[in-house]
Amino acid sequence: MNFTHINPSMGMAMSLTSGVGLNNQALQLERQGDLQAAERVHLQAIQVKEAGLGTDHFTTAVSYNGLGELYLKMDRLDEAEEYLNKALRIRSHSGPKADLAVTRDNLGRLHEMRGDMQAAQDIRLQGASDNNIACGNYTAILYCSKRCQTADWKRHKKFCRRVSTTA
Repeated sequence: MNFTHINPSMGMAMSLTSGVGLNNQALQLERQGDLQAAERVHLQAIQVKEAGLGTDHFTTAVSYNGLGELYLKMDRLDEAEEYLNKALRIRSHSGPKADLAVTRDNLGRLHEMRGDMQAAQDIRLQGASDNNIACGNYTAILYCSKRCQTADWKRHKKFCRRVSTTA
C-alpha cells in the first residue's frame, strides 16, 4: 500500500535518493550505448527500491518501466513485457497518469514489435482521452500533438506501413 509520508523514515529517504541516482546512472549508460551496464544498474535500482520502498511504490514502477524500455531496445521482449506489466500494475492505481500512459505506450510498442497490432491498439486505447491525435492509417497510436506525431515518425513508419499494406 502506498502512503504519502511527510517525514519518511531514514530508510525510505535513502532508498529514494540511492534508487533515483542509480536510475539516472543507468540512463546515462544507455545513452552512451553500454546497454549491459545499464541493465545491471537498473537491476540495482530495483533492488534498492524494492527493499526500501516496496514492490508497489510508484517510484519502484519508474525503475520497472525504465528496465522494460531498455529491454525493448535490446529486443528482449519477454523480459520487457515482465517489467512493463509490473510498472502497469502499480501505475494503474498510483502515481501520475502521464506515467501510466507512458507504460501503456511502451507495451503498445512491444506488441507492435511482435506484430500484434490489435493488442497494441487495445493497450493504448485504455484510458485514452478524446482529444488525442490518431495516426490516419493505424489508430493504435495516439499523440498529444502534431509535434509529437512528427517526432515519432521515424519509429512509427515501419508499423504504419505494415498495417496500411495489410488493410
